[in-house]
Amino acid sequence: MRSSMSRKGDCWDNACSETLLGSLKVERLHGMRFESRRAAKDETIDWLLWYNSRRLHSTLGYISPMQYEQRWLAAQPKTANM
Repeated sequence: MRSSMSRKGDCWDNACSETLLGSLKVERLHGMRFESRRAAKDETIDWLLWYNSRRLHSTLGYISPMQYEQRWLAAQPKTANM
């Protein structure tokens, strides 16, 4: 993720990041207590891997983000490397 550099009051600027982090908090971290930062990082990474590879997204036609990207890449015209 990249930090925002747009003008003040642009509510759409961080919408994707805020949606992702909101989902993380609600779906995985709500009410959890961790014994260490490492445990919190491990839980977050585990959720992100699941989110990208297995979670179905209605806006993507009920497929995972990885499946969507793979289909998109497969549909791109092949070009010769020079």
